[in-house]
Amino acid sequence: MKFKQTLAALLCGIILLGTAGCGPSPATGSKKDSGSGSAGAPGSAQTAGSTDGSAVPTGGLEEEKNPIPQGDKYMAITFDDGPTGNEGGRTERLLDGLKARGVHATFFLCGYRIKDFHSMAKRYLEEGHELGNHTMDHLLLDREVSDGGLQQVGSNSELIASYTGEKPTVMRPTGGAYNDTVRASMKQLGLPIILWSVDTLDWKYRDASNVKTRIVENAQDGAIVLSHDLYETTVEGVLTAIDELQAQGYAFVTVSELAQLKDVTLEPGEVYTDFTYETLHPADAEPASQPESDGTEPTEAEPPAA
Repeated sequence: MKFKQTLAALLCGIILLGTAGCGPSPATGSKKDSGSGSAGAPGSAQTAGSTDGSAVPTGGLEEEKNPIPQGDKYMAITFDDGPTGNEGGRTERLLDGLKARGVHATFFLCGYRIKDFHSMAKRYLEEGHELGNHTMDHLLLDREVSDGGLQQVGSNSELIASYTGEKPTVMRPTGGAYNDTVRASMKQLGLPIILWSVDTLDWKYRDASNVKTRIVENAQDGAIVLSHDLYETTVEGVLTAIDELQAQGYAFVTVSELAQLKDVTLEPGEVYTDFTYETLHPADAEPASQPESDGTEPTEAEPPAA
């Protein structure tokens, strides 16, 4: 019997020499070929998308879930003082609008707010947004606390992580107010301090048209926009501004993505207002007029409307 099996194997090898061989074909859907369609030649990169090979090569790696939006110019839209409302509330409606437009944003969250409103907590990271820390109780860190925000910011980071699964990567002090003590505390906590270059003044003028106009007229590659997901007029005005600026070639990214695109490494305790050419290359830039702003925010968020 062994002689016959050996002879059969030899005959198979001679007859089928140069063909695919005698064994059973590999099963489809195996770990080596988990995608649809056939693999390329040995050593060639697999491609994602169309079958004509025109898509960007993936090299066999899993496609990034939330790649950085692409544009000719980039801005970062940021939202302070949220969240507002739970399911169907203002922040969730804002997230729906951003998702529909392929926008990434940075949300500077207040601890006392997320305790009550956290139905959207998992959506932030899942949809490509960035988590920011805006203190636990919306206190002014340069005058209403003595530790530069160690407790207010540190405890808020832990709270945010308990709902989202990750700690914030950046922070914004209430009202943009900081001093050397605040900077030292944020360095200890590992958080860069993010301010802004475009102020919508949405808390002062509850008007969607004004919000949209202030964003569009002050749009600039590398700018950081301040707004608040507290007001319906903000949601409407921001989304309308995004539509207009996307048509002009702008893409909207998180603060950290904007820094990456501009080759800036964010350092804990350092203060950043924007990543425009004028800011990054002051010796080459002409003096630019600053948008009107009184440099303040509401010291207390108004009661949320679901």
